[in-house]
Amino acid sequence: MSPARALVARAARIRLLLLDVDGVLTDGRLYYGEGGEALKAFDVKDGHGIVMVRDHVKLGVISGRPGKASEARLRELRFEHLVFGERDKLAGYARLAHLGIPDEEVAYMGDDVNDVTLLRRVGLSACPADARPEVREIVHLVTRAPGGRGAVRELCDLILRAKGLLPLM
Repeated sequence: MSPARALVARAARIRLLLLDVDGVLTDGRLYYGEGGEALKAFDVKDGHGIVMVRDHVKLGVISGRPGKASEARLRELRFEHLVFGERDKLAGYARLAHLGIPDEEVAYMGDDVNDVTLLRRVGLSACPADARPEVREIVHLVTRAPGGRGAVRELCDLILRAKGLLPLM
């Protein structure tokens, strides 16, 4: 089987899409307001990809940082499973075991070295174009777009195409 067909086959099985926040859903930069509150920018293209895929897979986040800004955006996008403040991504993943979804039916997108153990475990691993080299070497999909600038949309589109919900390119 060609690598492209193998990638589509992996994507077709996905029932749970998990994402990191900083560096994946955002560009990884943190802005602080006058009162010390953290501000983050989320790309509407990523948001629209999530809107298109959310009726076909469960959505979750495993993030090393807590954040009210992130939680507000994720709730708006109807993410059901939010794990914040967990730098150990496998420990965060274990908190979702009650869902009963096998590893091969899980996709995860991360961008840094603390994501590697979970990326190696799931059925479809992905990272943005600007992820750490250690991450880009081990994932099934490296997107063309960087984090916070359409990378999540590429993964959503792959899953939708693999499930026959978008035309193949």
